[in-house]
Amino acid sequence: MKTKAQERAKFAYEKVKEALEILGKGSAKEFSSFVSGLPAMILQNGLGHTLCFLLAKAANQKESKYKKTGKEAKYWLAFEALAEWLKKQDLLNYDPDNPAQTIHELTRKRALEYLALQEEALRFLEWFKVMTKMFVEEKSA
Repeated sequence: MKTKAQERAKFAYEKVKEALEILGKGSAKEFSSFVSGLPAMILQNGLGHTLCFLLAKAANQKESKYKKTGKEAKYWLAFEALAEWLKKQDLLNYDPDNPAQTIHELTRKRALEYLALQEEALRFLEWFKVMTKMFVEEKSA
């Protein structure tokens, strides 16, 4: 039996590894820096605002899709990691083909449900942040 922290760590490790494969070898430090700011953004603006920001930055307006590859994919990858983790915890529905529906569902949550989602997101991001830093250290060693 694994603890919730172990589950968070394992999922964060897998998502960071996946993200760095998509972003490219030299992007670990930049991605780590970006991810490090997400908990503060959630604390200042809330989970909903942060997820909307990530989704908006990931949007490719010209092609009506999301940037899921290349250097600009960091926004999508962070959104996806958070949304998938919250779905895995049965706290939020997430469909990668319709991510705006995730935001819509979040806006319909009651206050205590929203706070529970936000707390779990922050706990997950602590692991996500540590894992990105680990990969930066690994690359520089």
